[in-house]
Amino acid sequence: MNRWWLVLLFASCGGVPSEKPDAGARVDAGVQDAGFADAGVTDAGVPDAGVVDAGVADAGVVDAGEVDAGVPDAGEVDAGIFDAGLSDAGAASAWRFVPITGSKCARGAQAGIGYNAGATDELVIYLQGGGACWNNGTCQPSFHQWGPICNYGMNSLCFYDDSGGTQPTAVLVSHPDPFPSDGGGRFPAELASVSSSLLFARRAENPVRDATYVFVPYCTGDLHAGDATRTYFVKADAFAQPAPRTHHFAGATNMDLYLANLRAQHPVVQRVWLFGVSGGGYGASLNFDRVKRAFPEATVHLLADSAPMLQPAHWNAWATEWNIQLPQACADCDGGLPRTMEFGIDSSPNSRVALLAFDRDPVIARFFYSGGTTDSWLNAPFGTYATNLAQVTGMYDSKFNARYFIRREESHVMLQGYGMVQTDGGISAPYVSTDGGATLRAWIDAWVTGSGSWQNQ
Repeated sequence: MNRWWLVLLFASCGGVPSEKPDAGARVDAGVQDAGFADAGVTDAGVPDAGVVDAGVADAGVVDAGEVDAGVPDAGEVDAGIFDAGLSDAGAASAWRFVPITGSKCARGAQAGIGYNAGATDELVIYLQGGGACWNNGTCQPSFHQWGPICNYGMNSLCFYDDSGGTQPTAVLVSHPDPFPSDGGGRFPAELASVSSSLLFARRAENPVRDATYVFVPYCTGDLHAGDATRTYFVKADAFAQPAPRTHHFAGATNMDLYLANLRAQHPVVQRVWLFGVSGGGYGASLNFDRVKRAFPEATVHLLADSAPMLQPAHWNAWATEWNIQLPQACADCDGGLPRTMEFGIDSSPNSRVALLAFDRDPVIARFFYSGGTTDSWLNAPFGTYATNLAQVTGMYDSKFNARYFIRREESHVMLQGYGMVQTDGGISAPYVSTDGGATLRAWIDAWVTGSGSWQNQ
């Protein structure tokens, strides 16, 4: 699932390009959940065969090598404060990394948040995306494990060095310390992947230009919603013995710590805009209730890009392996993602809940519905995806505070169509709805402000 932002955004790709995964080349299909099997609940660290959860790592977001055996990319910036290109737009302050004690990435290193102080009591919280994982073969694959491409079994070797082969289907879960306290490591690069978005520019065209921006990095593989510790096994090369590796699914517990830190800095908050792309969009939806409880005096608005809350084939595996944390007051949200989303909408009558989606999303379709074979991964199951998307949009049709913007196109990640700040200071043209009746910029502006035309497209 592509990584994008959270305003509470879940993020997706750098520069926010529209992702069209190259079947067979880079299988990073973002919404991880290929394989219908309820597998994925690892038994003694050995994943169930065929539970290939292809494409959790957002296509295009994770550079092959970004999660290469946990070795940081060469040239990573060692800087505690990172401008991310916003200074020329009149930013109230530079971005800085705030390490949060007690937070954890998958391998146990401390994490934190990006923070850019604004002039008002409004927050934009962006949750970064980047796939997901829930078993040995998707979280800590190696030469003796499998993914959607290397689906050869426990005793066969795999030399395909990317997601679906020897690389995880979630970003940064193999990295030993992606977000060090000095603000270096992966932080500058991850932040830069969204720095040119108009939604993070202090410009008159941006309706949230005065808000404090918060960037929530992603390094746990659990859609920012887990609270569990598991043990997986890694075989470093063809001759090495499998070695145990601890994996922390700490997305939900990290969010509690991040929100507590923000609460201390912002004792009074009027509005929160929570959003994300792909894996980050799912994280935003799954943490909607958590954010509302953290800021009970505020109105919290939610936007999920390329993250429709469809029922995944791997729901039981996700819920079990991650110990997924669902809304406290929802007695039946363990039934799955659609029910969790409906509860969020119904329990938030003053919130505007927005969904951006493509009617043929190869990342989500593969991630949620592809089987545990190479062939099923290469052929995205658009029919199953379309049927389930229709059920979700039908639910939105029945709600007065929820809207969707659907484009009839085979693609993944739409938020770049809001507008990107160009090197000459101009802004790229926004996407237009399929019927030509609305631009994505006008639609999102209406979501932000509550004025203008905000109708299903």
